[in-house]
Amino acid sequence: MGTPAEILKQELAEIKELIRQQKEKAATLEELTGRGDLTGDYRVNFWELSPAELDREMGARLSAMNEDIDIRPRGDITSHRRILGPLIVAFKKLLRRLTAPYINLILDRQRRFNEDLVNFHLATFIRLRQTDERLRAFQEELRALREKVGENLPDER
Repeated sequence: MGTPAEILKQELAEIKELIRQQKEKAATLEELTGRGDLTGDYRVNFWELSPAELDREMGARLSAMNEDIDIRPRGDITSHRRILGPLIVAFKKLLRRLTAPYINLILDRQRRFNEDLVNFHLATFIRLRQTDERLRAFQEELRALREKVGENLPDER
């Protein structure tokens, strides 16, 4: 028997080796995951994520939301059709010019809402991080008090 850290390292090494062996045996990624077709949209089960994975997922989603704040169409209107293409492009440009004032009223409200939502989620994420830090500090203080007092204080749960 080694120290708890050595035991944990050994267990992690065994798990990594087991995963490596399973990966080698699997013919496809679908077989390895046991999920079948992986081309679809899969939802993340947040309850299964570690705190670090959850932080990364939240950061990635906030970044994606931030990039999509303004949902107005971007870029030039183009067409791959040789003959009808220029006519289609001209019609779409005309239609966009005619409807732009009305659509912009709606899309401006949506953009403001999206921006507020992203900011709210960012503030919540920051608040959770600060709360986690405070909790860790309290737990450390409690541990130090237990060592100092040397008595059986109630469990921290």
